[in-house]
Amino acid sequence: MTNEEVHRLIKKGDLVSLRYELDGGMSPDLSNQFSWTLLMLTALEGNTAIGELLISRGAAIDKANDFGETALSLAAHGGHTQFMKVLLAHGAATHCRPHGTTLEDWMRAASGLPQDKIREILDLINGDPL
Repeated sequence: MTNEEVHRLIKKGDLVSLRYELDGGMSPDLSNQFSWTLLMLTALEGNTAIGELLISRGAAIDKANDFGETALSLAAHGGHTQFMKVLLAHGAATHCRPHGTTLEDWMRAASGLPQDKIREILDLINGDPL
């Protein structure tokens, strides 16, 4: 199964089919030409059930893509705090350099999220409970 086909499963939230592919030997770290892993693609969607499945199958939590983004930075950028909590509970590193800048600067410049949501996310990353 190609990364694009798996991405469609992730976008649909098809946990059963994804589990079937993983059971059949697909790597939980399958990535595309830009080094986007399945966990990163799942972070964009914020699907915690699929994220938990991938992590349980050994997905690399802190892998960075060609743009310096990690699953945590992508979940943060999308405002997916529950997904972030899953990653943090599994030991995700909070320091990354998306697009060569700090996560805070990237969030403020490019996320399009309201300021209160950005503050909530940054507090979560800095270890302040929500």
